[in-house]
Amino acid sequence: MFVFILHDIYSNVKLGEFIDVVLAFRLVDLVVISKASSAAAQTGVPEAEKKAFMKNQRILYLPDLSDIKELLGLSKLYLIVPNKLSEEKLDFDRLREEINKERIGVAISGGDSSFTARELQLGIPVNIGVNDILPPSAYAGIILYNLSTYQNT
Repeated sequence: MFVFILHDIYSNVKLGEFIDVVLAFRLVDLVVISKASSAAAQTGVPEAEKKAFMKNQRILYLPDLSDIKELLGLSKLYLIVPNKLSEEKLDFDRLREEINKERIGVAISGGDSSFTARELQLGIPVNIGVNDILPPSAYAGIILYNLSTYQNT
C-alpha cells in the first residue's frame, strides 16, 4: 500500500496543484493531508476531497504526522527533505518493492520550510537530489514520475 502525505500546508493553491499531480499518476492508494492551516484548511482540503472523489481516489485529512503512522500502521515513513538535512537518497527501486509488500508512506512538506526536528524523528529522512525546498507539486511530480517509469519497465 502506498500512502502519499502532504504535511503542513497553508496554501489552497499549492494544495490544489499537489492533488492534480497525484491524481494524474494514479499510483497512490491513499492521499493524506496533515496539519493544514489557513486557506488550505478552509477551502483547499474540501476542494481536494472533491477532486479525489471524482477520480475514485481515497483521501484522508489528519491533524498531524504522529497520527498517520499510528492510525495507518505504516511499516515505513519516508520524509522527503533537502540534501542538507539527509545524505540518504531515496532509492526508487527499493521503494517500489516495499510498496508492493508493505504499507509505506512518503511525506513531503507543504510549507516554506522542511519538517521540524520532532517530525524528522517519526520517519526516515531521505532526499531526492535537490538542495532547495520545492513546491509540493514539484516533489510529487518527481517522485511519482520516477515510480511510474520503474513500474513500466
